[in-house]
Amino acid sequence: MASVHIDTDCPDNEEIVLSSYLKRAACPCCGASVERANPKVSSRPPAENLDLAEHGRFLSGYSAKRVFFTFWECSQCSAFYCPVYYTQSQLDMLYGRQAENMSEAPLVARRKTQEAYANLLRRHSRMAGGYLELGADIGLFAEYFARHGQFQHFALYEPNREVHDQLAECLRSQNIAIRSNDFSAAHLPAGSVSTAAMIHVFDHLLDPRRMLREIWSVLEPGGVLLIVTHDVQSALAKLLGSRWPPFTLQHPQLYSRQSLAELARSAGYEIAEIVKTENYFPLTYLARAAFAVLGLPLSFCPNWERPMVGVKLGNIAVVTRKV
Repeated sequence: MASVHIDTDCPDNEEIVLSSYLKRAACPCCGASVERANPKVSSRPPAENLDLAEHGRFLSGYSAKRVFFTFWECSQCSAFYCPVYYTQSQLDMLYGRQAENMSEAPLVARRKTQEAYANLLRRHSRMAGGYLELGADIGLFAEYFARHGQFQHFALYEPNREVHDQLAECLRSQNIAIRSNDFSAAHLPAGSVSTAAMIHVFDHLLDPRRMLREIWSVLEPGGVLLIVTHDVQSALAKLLGSRWPPFTLQHPQLYSRQSLAELARSAGYEIAEIVKTENYFPLTYLARAAFAVLGLPLSFCPNWERPMVGVKLGNIAVVTRKV
């Protein structure tokens, strides 16, 4: 029988100290000292030189005029990270008050992109047992595994409470639990998950190594985890420089294939597959995004859902397996 549980705990963020930022002394991927990193990309002015109230809208996007913390490149693993960044309390407040991002791609394009990710993970999953997803959004990815697998339980984490009802409806025939708080290994029995996923979540975590270890604890032997993230060493990132959209306030670090693989191995995983991914968008959506990146007006560019094309925009997906 299907069952649904949605948590109702809501932390109080009203007494948050905003006077100072977090100072990180080491690379979050490999642990190398910040002394082994060099500043690479910054906005003008850098976010760390401004009070939090001056940062503007806390959104990812394509705007040519945006503020972000300075990214340094680790000389040991090639990750880009922000030695100065928001504290966890500041992040909780910002995400809790974040406005809807109206530049989101049409649903048909998002679904096609999610299915491409799902087909990659399906090659390595046994498609049964427990399912875990961090950043489940409206459930497009989880719905694929509900349709094609024989999973006994879906544990879904999504901080945006506004989409919880839609997420529950998407998986209404399944045994699901939806949470808005951060994932902890204490929430699930050890070894109860065969298949896990984080799609564009890993870039947002202050302590990615800890999260990998938490997930490792609940994976069964040989269980698999999919991570989709931006590739800071991609050709597009190098071409656009500080105009590359993932250089934004929401990302404390950005990964390369090397740093992502090294981080996963250090947390007890082996690499099953790592590939460049395609994202699907209407052609006019890509044109409008290019206009925004270049600071050009959008009034001359139409906004049609067709035709839709698949393009490699500097994202990577890695399927890891619990050793």
